Amino acid sequence: MSTSNLDNLKAASNLGDIDLLYTVIQDDPSILDNIDSIQFVETPLHIAASRGHIQFSIEVMNLKPSFAWKLNPQGFSPIHLAMQNGEKRMVSRLVDMNKDLVRVKGREGFTPLHFASQIGEVAILTEFLSACPESIEDVTVRGETALHVAVKSNNYEAFHLLVTFLRTSMERGARKLEYKILNRKDEVDNTILHILVQRNFEPQVKDALGLLLKTKINIQAKNMDTKTAFDMSANVDIRSILLCAGAKPGLPVSNIPTHGHKPRSKTAIIDNGLIWIRSIRRDISEDQRNTWLIVVTLVATATYQSALSPPGGVYQANATDNTVNTFSNSTNAGKSVLSRNGFIVFSLANMVSFFASIIAIFILTPSGLVGALVFVPVGWFVVCYLFSMGKISPTCTNSIIVNIAMFSIGFLAFCSAIIVYFRLQQERNAKKKSRS
Repeated sequence: MSTSNLDNLKAASNLGDIDLLYTVIQDDPSILDNIDSIQFVETPLHIAASRGHIQFSIEVMNLKPSFAWKLNPQGFSPIHLAMQNGEKRMVSRLVDMNKDLVRVKGREGFTPLHFASQIGEVAILTEFLSACPESIEDVTVRGETALHVAVKSNNYEAFHLLVTFLRTSMERGARKLEYKILNRKDEVDNTILHILVQRNFEPQVKDALGLLLKTKINIQAKNMDTKTAFDMSANVDIRSILLCAGAKPGLPVSNIPTHGHKPRSKTAIIDNGLIWIRSIRRDISEDQRNTWLIVVTLVATATYQSALSPPGGVYQANATDNTVNTFSNSTNAGKSVLSRNGFIVFSLANMVSFFASIIAIFILTPSGLVGALVFVPVGWFVVCYLFSMGKISPTCTNSIIVNIAMFSIGFLAFCSAIIVYFRLQQERNAKKKSRS
């Protein structure tokens, strides 16, 4: 490699001049290979990425993909330099070309995900997690996850995003991953809870703590000094929150606060329901989903059939016996022969089974247009079931009570399913937009 060719290559990288790049290559075809043979080197991709020359960077990366993984003498890769210089579009293009670049480790084991958590770039963080979910498992040389870095840097918006990602992930084995990441210890065995409770008690810290205590965090985890998060906190309010969550001191502690308040969750009930539904969907295979759909459909059909033909049958219009006259038989035609109390027991058991099956169908049905179409026939199926149960009720009073109870439960269950479904659809569309 001649000095003049290296100077021209550097000038081309600084200017983003593709023509000059190929002029240098024509003069020295092995120049890129020679640069690649050096372990720690500033490649043309480093220079172009740091200056935001997107087209030039893509050209170089196509010619020499290994340059994207190279570290310069300061321990940074091209994507690290692009982030340091605020070249967000460059970062996005690099990740589009190779999603695994989110996991490239630079100085002190920092990945681009760690760096985004440190500087609080939530948009880039979202893009990284969407492109490469596995990157959340990476740790620095100090054993820090992106969550550790976010808390230490007081970037609580990034922290919320990372925790929410873990809780709502649809990947297989996500529950185990959530527990593993949330309870990961750094070089001195501090979990993110140990670090968080040492922050000043501010609204952001309170919200972050409330969110964390709703996850699979181990509140009794001890660090190298055998201290729990409770022991690490010097703030009375934080200690009160931890006590309400069931935390106990790992060391003898005096002046434990006796007053406290339970942290109020900003997560609505519907959001908790969404998280529960996601955990079900992500932990079953397609074959298991199909099997369970068949089972719950059969259960729903069987319970509906029992509403049409209850135990003992129904009175017929032409039935006569010694105890019931013709007028009463005509009045009771189509009514269940069960007593009032017997029918209540039957209807409640039948109703629980039926609605559990319907809710299971909603949960197991895949999202999308086909899933949306399922709601219409299933909804009318529920209406027909309720109407049938009301009609066979043996007494007018009993019929009214049963109708009110079943219509109320059915309406709430159906509305909840609709809301959950469309919330899932909104999140799905949001993910698609973020990727595009």
